[in-house]
Amino acid sequence: MNRILVALAGATLLATPVLAEDVTLELWSRQDTSGPLRPGNVVKAAERLNAELEAEGSDKRVTVEIRESPAPGFDEDALQLLRVFGIGEGPDMFIQAHEWICAFQQDGFVLKLDDYLAKYPEHFGTIFPSLWESGKCPDGTYAIPQDAEARMFFYNKKLLREAGYDDAFIEAMPERTMSGDLTMDEVVEIAKSVVDKTDAEYGILHRPSKGPDYLMVFQTYGNDFVDPATGELLLERDKLAEAFGWFEKAVADGVIPANNTSMEWDAIRAEFYAEDNAAFWMYGIWDLGSRAFPTYGLPEDEEAFFKDWGWIAMPAATKGGKPSSLTHPVIYAIAADTAEPELAVRLLGHASAVDLNTDHAVTTTHLGIKPEQLDDPRYAAAWPLARATELLEVTKFLPNNPQFGDLNGIIYTAMQGVETGRLSAEEAGDFVIDEAEATLDNVMVK
Repeated sequence: MNRILVALAGATLLATPVLAEDVTLELWSRQDTSGPLRPGNVVKAAERLNAELEAEGSDKRVTVEIRESPAPGFDEDALQLLRVFGIGEGPDMFIQAHEWICAFQQDGFVLKLDDYLAKYPEHFGTIFPSLWESGKCPDGTYAIPQDAEARMFFYNKKLLREAGYDDAFIEAMPERTMSGDLTMDEVVEIAKSVVDKTDAEYGILHRPSKGPDYLMVFQTYGNDFVDPATGELLLERDKLAEAFGWFEKAVADGVIPANNTSMEWDAIRAEFYAEDNAAFWMYGIWDLGSRAFPTYGLPEDEEAFFKDWGWIAMPAATKGGKPSSLTHPVIYAIAADTAEPELAVRLLGHASAVDLNTDHAVTTTHLGIKPEQLDDPRYAAAWPLARATELLEVTKFLPNNPQFGDLNGIIYTAMQGVETGRLSAEEAGDFVIDEAEATLDNVMVK
């Protein structure tokens, strides 16, 4: 482990009384080049907290010590951190993917936050209500959302026009989706028209590896994957079959390629962004900032982009139903046994400030956590973020269950089976249930 002791600015140190009580709060953070300000903002927050403590006449001053983990991903990082807590050497605070929070709660390692959040509305009161769901376990809230994402269907307006759809139809798609008028089956119909009436080869493309994005399809067909009363994994046979049935229909109609899961990432992006060879691309908003503009030459100007490109939320399964999106927040959490829980809460409250969170959002193409960030000129200038923030109104999350990563691997294998024709939709649902019951613990089946 690398340990980096982060000192406050010299001016702050000089202002600290000689008899000040130094409180060192250790923060566990994975080494993650995609989000360096997740820990960095906590360091900056210490300066603000110390100024606040001085104004209050307190003799306490906070120093943040970052303990960095070299884990390649959040799953590996969470398992490593659970082991560290298990031997009594856990940090005061940690950064983690939200779906792991209840694993720490079940073992008694994380502080329940409900009373603290109510005590400090100036820090936490305006965080988007939907995001708090990502930090909840059955008995309360245990984490503070640090950022958010939006996943959607991007679509190529040029191909839709070529297939015969007029501008009125195309420009109405986002609003129709949000109202529940546009459905999942209609997306397949539109994509099929593009394939049938243009030279485009693909109707819909999705990621070629295990991940969250395609789980939006399962959620729109009612698969929440977790029992809200117990937090245990929940599988519902009919709803699984309905979701797999959408993939089955899309492949049968020549919309999703049977080999989608064996395609290369760069090839998929090129087909959609550069070659005008796919009508829809199911992915996330960060792809615009990280790939589409610099790599594939899409126009960075908002007006120019929306002339030929667009996005919609995940449509409802049936007419009049609710649309959805999927976000995967990273969270801040506090250890149950920290000696200074109040200071830790206040510190993370300052780290959640509008300006600091916007620093992170605009440099990593993540969504902010507070509506006030929409008023920040930097956030407004990053128009993909500003425009996608509305999806937080309908967003959903991965289950806060540590076994979900393994379950998702089973789901992905079944999805491959459906797309390649080895499994029917019903057989895929049965496969997921059989494999989950055989390899996972405490799986509820309906």
